[in-house]
Amino acid sequence: MIGFDANRKASQWKRQIESLRPPHVRPSAWSIPKVLQSFEPNGRDDPVHTTTVFLTGAECPFRCAMCDLWKYTSIQKTPDGAIPFQLRSALSETDLSPKHWLKLYNASNFFDDRSVPKCDLAEIARLCEPFERVIVENHPRFCDERMRWFAENIPGQLEVAMGLETIHPDAMSVMHKGMTLSDFDQAVGQCHQLKIDVRVFVLLHPPGVNIESAIEWTWKTVAYAIQRQARHISVIPTRSGNGWIDNLIAKGEYQLPTTTHLWSLIDVMQSQSDHIPRDCTIELDMWDWDSIAGGCAACRGLLKECILQFNSTQNFQSLKRSTVMMH
Repeated sequence: MIGFDANRKASQWKRQIESLRPPHVRPSAWSIPKVLQSFEPNGRDDPVHTTTVFLTGAECPFRCAMCDLWKYTSIQKTPDGAIPFQLRSALSETDLSPKHWLKLYNASNFFDDRSVPKCDLAEIARLCEPFERVIVENHPRFCDERMRWFAENIPGQLEVAMGLETIHPDAMSVMHKGMTLSDFDQAVGQCHQLKIDVRVFVLLHPPGVNIESAIEWTWKTVAYAIQRQARHISVIPTRSGNGWIDNLIAKGEYQLPTTTHLWSLIDVMQSQSDHIPRDCTIELDMWDWDSIAGGCAACRGLLKECILQFNSTQNFQSLKRSTVMMH
């Protein structure tokens, strides 16, 4: 009966989350993916040319409350051959020079057979051969033999990016992450055992955390990831647009983080910089920057430039508050 009750609650939650989503046209698994060319810090003051391919596959089976990545996925199971088709299309226009990194972001789980069919992994691995490092995103509960096989069959270094979001116990429950901290730790342990690098996503002020303690819990979560030897930690300001968050905002039960919260986090990071290992990269995510409220136009531009410089160089001096005066 306990299992049945849990399944029923999960089904009810899924319907609730989906009912709050705004109308959106889902992409096709046979469409040409978007490609982003950028430079990523490698922890050695030498940013690396990185190609990000935004693949389209089936939606993640979990319904995390704050997630808006469903917009970039399809409802049906990914057809066999679709992911290799997308990747070939993207890489045909890509510079495959040495020391080049590749991100395969499918807005879901790379090692979920419904999103990336197991039968396609061999062809995907072949297409990854020119790259020094391959980064994929995955839920901790999908770290299994498929991950091991892929790591052993690409010449480059595999890095698995996982959403920790927060270690705040109430927030983890509110967000319905479909995992516990024990699940996360087990997945990280598997990666380390297989010599797979770990990238971690952390949310700045997730739902379920009081706004007054948002910075404290964001840093606690970053520190948790550092203790587990994450190579790269991306701090992402929580954003609206997924339906559920927008509903909370409309009811006055949640407010999004602002540039003021970013500065508060930066202050904490600077004060703790001696405790951040040199081989750990911390990135303040700039995705959807224009939607973050706070500051005048001039100050926002200066703050943005400082964050971009820090992300590239990992030099905490570039984040000094005195460098940019916020209104």
